[in-house]
Amino acid sequence: MRHPSGKVSFGGLLLLALLVGGVYLGVIFTPVYIDNMDVKEAVAAAHNRAAQRATDSMLRNTIIERTSQMGSHWEVDQFDNDVLKPGLGLTDEQILIERSDVTGSVRIEVDYERQVRLVPTDRVHTVRFHVVKDGIPGQ
Repeated sequence: MRHPSGKVSFGGLLLLALLVGGVYLGVIFTPVYIDNMDVKEAVAAAHNRAAQRATDSMLRNTIIERTSQMGSHWEVDQFDNDVLKPGLGLTDEQILIERSDVTGSVRIEVDYERQVRLVPTDRVHTVRFHVVKDGIPGQ
């Protein structure tokens, strides 16, 4: 990084800036992707419950309950202010469940998005997720 004269090279400075930027992005976005792995686990648990003849509403409740304590989401209150709430805030409309009477397979899809605030600015980036579990439950 240093020339024999003691000056810092441009390439070394650029490498350091890229390293700092990568660490920053990792710190900001890693929790969102870890929560997505937990959503995949919740969908898999609901898919396995389908083998026990659980109804669609029971499967949706399983997913909503398991994601209600992970992460956080933004909601607008009655005064039109953004409020940070615990949980992912999934709704029934975001969880699609399809069953095949012929093959016995069940397909569960969850579409949701997360808002990530890019600190120290007030800029917000939206990350969209699509989780799918398809197949015959219990196998």
